[in-house]
Amino acid sequence: MRKLIIKEGPLVFLRNVLTMEVIAALFLYAMSFLQNYEEIYRHWGLTKLLRYDLFLIIAFSAFQLVYVSLLFLDWYFSHYEITEKEITKKSGLLFRHKKSTNFSNVVSTETYNSPLGRWMKHATIILHHQDERKTKIKNISNAEEYAHILKQMVQNSSGKLATQKAQYFIDEGEGRFIEFKETLRWDARKNEVSKEMERMVLKTIVAFLNADGGTLLIGVNDIGEILGLERDFKTLPKKNRDGFENHLSMLVKTMIGLPFSKYIHIKFEKINPHTNFSIVKNNGGVEDDDKVGVRVNGLEVCLVFVGESHKPAYLKFDQKEDFFVRVGNSTQPFSMSETQEHIKTKWS
Repeated sequence: MRKLIIKEGPLVFLRNVLTMEVIAALFLYAMSFLQNYEEIYRHWGLTKLLRYDLFLIIAFSAFQLVYVSLLFLDWYFSHYEITEKEITKKSGLLFRHKKSTNFSNVVSTETYNSPLGRWMKHATIILHHQDERKTKIKNISNAEEYAHILKQMVQNSSGKLATQKAQYFIDEGEGRFIEFKETLRWDARKNEVSKEMERMVLKTIVAFLNADGGTLLIGVNDIGEILGLERDFKTLPKKNRDGFENHLSMLVKTMIGLPFSKYIHIKFEKINPHTNFSIVKNNGGVEDDDKVGVRVNGLEVCLVFVGESHKPAYLKFDQKEDFFVRVGNSTQPFSMSETQEHIKTKWS
């Protein structure tokens, strides 16, 4: 996942201005009891240059302009950065401050909508920590989307997804949350680059987005044999994992949409020589023929971790938009009525 930036909304700036206005008013009111400042002003002979009442207006206006500008700049340059493992708040003008929170210490997330926030379609995201501390990201638009991303990050940091090795998913086999694809774009039967192969990969990603997420392994065939990515590498201008990731990211952007890329994390792993599956023999025959083991020599595979989307995802291909959902261990196309019902049930 690339670095994601979250900025607090304008209500935070407005709140800071109102708070400062109250503090300034109380401070000036208290100071007025200490001295007769008008008398001091007249004693210095400044009334020859500017009347005292005009001086007060100009001075207080300048004071307001300065602190409102400082508050605005502080709000403008403050933001939260989200990476795979932590969320960091960066603030400060001359001296930048950073405060980081590791996702492994977060136990839950929630959103809070104030009446004004609901009217502006803004909300506050609250992260609850193990030590009962709270991190509040206040007054942000698309709060539901960002809260969903943060939940995914919390789940990932628990060690159930992105920290798992490829062999774990291969041993589990294909299912509701796991799918294998032999290649990204190379058709081994026709011995050529195929747009249809790319469509099959992206179709699986869309199906995971529209269900509960999942993990796609590229470079592994249906029975769990590791075939690697070398055939795909040879078809790319940059013939390595960087070129592969760039091409896959571009496919996601053009065929699904850039807003969904935040739910997709790509990782590569080189599998060292070993036997993938145990073979049980009985009287010289193979008893369990569901998983046939092979030896491989440091072949690379690509793991695509897909989170659950906050809104429906469609696959755009040949000027059409199709809707897919992961059902059981297969990717299913939905009709228009099924799509409407699924959207109504899942996201309404």
